[in-house]
Amino acid sequence: MDGARLGRAICDSYYEGCEAVGTQEQTTLSLTDLRKLTPLLDAYEAFGQEALAAAAEDPAFFAELGRAAAQSENYGGNTREQGFTNMVDMGHLARQTAWLLPSAQSVSDALADCVLYKVGGPYRAEATGLSCYYSYNGDMDDLNGYLTVGEGLAFKYLYAYALTGEVAEGGEDYLAELDIQELPERMTLPETGWDGAPIHVTDDGISYLELGPEANSVLAGIGFSLFYVDEETDQMLLLGTDNDMNADWDNGVFYDNFRGVWGALDGNLVYMELSFDGEDYNLYSVPILLNGEAYNLQVAYEFDTEEWSILGATQGLDPSGMASKERRLLKEGDVISIIWKITSLSDDDEDFEMYTVDEVTVTADTAFGEAPLFDGTYAMVVEMRDAAGNYAYSDAVSFECVDGQVTSTTIYED
Repeated sequence: MDGARLGRAICDSYYEGCEAVGTQEQTTLSLTDLRKLTPLLDAYEAFGQEALAAAAEDPAFFAELGRAAAQSENYGGNTREQGFTNMVDMGHLARQTAWLLPSAQSVSDALADCVLYKVGGPYRAEATGLSCYYSYNGDMDDLNGYLTVGEGLAFKYLYAYALTGEVAEGGEDYLAELDIQELPERMTLPETGWDGAPIHVTDDGISYLELGPEANSVLAGIGFSLFYVDEETDQMLLLGTDNDMNADWDNGVFYDNFRGVWGALDGNLVYMELSFDGEDYNLYSVPILLNGEAYNLQVAYEFDTEEWSILGATQGLDPSGMASKERRLLKEGDVISIIWKITSLSDDDEDFEMYTVDEVTVTADTAFGEAPLFDGTYAMVVEMRDAAGNYAYSDAVSFECVDGQVTSTTIYED
């Protein structure tokens, strides 16, 4: 048996083992021919050079790249609660940017030569076998680590420019080789003045944020946060984030598509974060206590069937920043503590803290799905993000919910 046959056997037996215990949904493993790495790295470097040239011509490129990365398969978490590994699937990112960068096809072709075999579950449908760095959180320590150990030069200078607006050390000569004379100033969220941007409400009660065409050149992502507001107890609870919005990128107008429901475990509303925004499905992370230990419940939502499924529970990043590779299935008798985030409604300086709401004992029928919001007052804030990891937040829109129906929508005033 040669190395290729042995590698295939390892991939197959690994996947079969995952199937045997029911953890195959997000499993992925690939077999790489190291002799083919050099052509792949050459293609990846050319890909980065084309991206750097595009950004130098028009820094709005970063917004397009950021939105492509957000819709590319990523690994290890990449949410605030799970932590950020800043790993994106190389081939999926190439496919998502092929309309911007023709050299992306060469990356895909080189990957096909280099990755001899791969296995993957239904929620790793876009996996191509190898990942690469992308800064989802704009963290400078992570960037500096990549600048130190990463292969190639083009993406190092590209991401340094994206996060700092400047040329990384030693980059002037490299830019000159690409005939790039200077890097123009890029627009980031702090310069837009969009923090606290007003929310408008249509006659039909649909809220929308109007930023103008410039949004297409600045925003790498947009979504919303949902809050439960209790003025009597002076508390505000954060239920999480989602991106269920109708976006008109050409005009920079973003409408809410909220239906008065939220993710729930056995009918109990949960805090959840969007971790992958796909074409066929979304993946969410739900922080929980599982028998007293901190875990993130991984759930999926299928667009075609409009069905939710529980994929299992994983723990966060270890102190070295490595993501857990163990997925724990729920078992009957497990006790799950549901967590929200809580803060004072009147004290703007108080941070959100984790807050245990309910306990659910897992049964054979335990399921994740959508549940109507319970009666009360809610607020929605649109969350804007740029490619440098900056965030801005709109004013809030407030609405009353009675018997699962939104009864009124008004602009929320502090």
